[in-house]
Amino acid sequence: MRFDTETSTEERIDRLHAGGVVDMHFDLPMDLYEKRERKKVLESEFLPDFETGNICVVGAAIYIEDRYLPHNALRVALDEVARLSAETAASERFAVCKSFREIQEVRKRGRIAFLITMEGIEPLGDDLNQLRVFYELGVRSIGLTHARTNAAGHGGIFAASGSSPEGLTAFGRDVVRECEALGIMIDLAHINPAGFDEVLTIATKPPIVSHTNVRRYYDIERNISDEQIKKIGERRGVIGVNSILVSPRKEESTLDRYVDHIEHIAKLIGMESIGIGFDFFEFIYSQWPESRQKQLTAKFATPHFIPELTNHSHARNLTRKLIERGFSDADIEKILRENWLRIFEGLL
Repeated sequence: MRFDTETSTEERIDRLHAGGVVDMHFDLPMDLYEKRERKKVLESEFLPDFETGNICVVGAAIYIEDRYLPHNALRVALDEVARLSAETAASERFAVCKSFREIQEVRKRGRIAFLITMEGIEPLGDDLNQLRVFYELGVRSIGLTHARTNAAGHGGIFAASGSSPEGLTAFGRDVVRECEALGIMIDLAHINPAGFDEVLTIATKPPIVSHTNVRRYYDIERNISDEQIKKIGERRGVIGVNSILVSPRKEESTLDRYVDHIEHIAKLIGMESIGIGFDFFEFIYSQWPESRQKQLTAKFATPHFIPELTNHSHARNLTRKLIERGFSDADIEKILRENWLRIFEGLL
């Protein structure tokens, strides 16, 4: 039997989650691609966690691993979209959405909406025409780079300094303009500081950072500085807080430190620009052999997974912690979904 205070907290979480939770970054397509010989992976491996966490919208990210570059980038990206589409079509619980109206209709029917995103423009090569193709396939958010250099620009490295001082290429600038013309959100996650600033000189609509952390607690270029946070706030964009890079130290990679990132952003720009970009990766990382895990650590950083926040079923743990830390219901709802939904309504 639970005490009344525990019961009331759980009931409060139920109310807060009733409208759903939006997570703007999940490496689902790459996992579905690796399991492409299997059927109903979505229902068997992901649906239970989505339902437990009351997830309503997921940013499903196309990402191309180094081993497929450069020659197979387009093929793998198309296959990732194909697998997501096939898995979605095989279930009544999911739908790929291309507009805010479609997202709202799917939510009303109690289904889970996928919004296809792209993390790094490697699938485009240097051909702007491919952007139209991916738009037609449903891509509605694009981050120009991951942690590497490509035809659009340069990624921010997993160190306090040292990435390219150069901004976007001419092709990168064209991609930004064409994204805005088509109705694709510009995602500033992963890009180097110079590229970040240059995107903002071109873009006219609210930018997003789908998944990141603040440099105050983890000082690497892949995360965002106070000045960058303020620039997003000034343009009424949204920053999705990442669950992996909350601290360079394992002992500090906790749910409380995750909320510290949220509080830091709120102090700088208010509650209107904070969302979720969990970037859950433990389920992929744990499937890899030790040799591959070591390669990732050597190239980027050692991932420190928060024990209480490793998959979508743990979303309620975050809400419980926000309640414990004194966040109001209105502010929690903004973090869980309302800020992202405002962006979708205005841009999609």
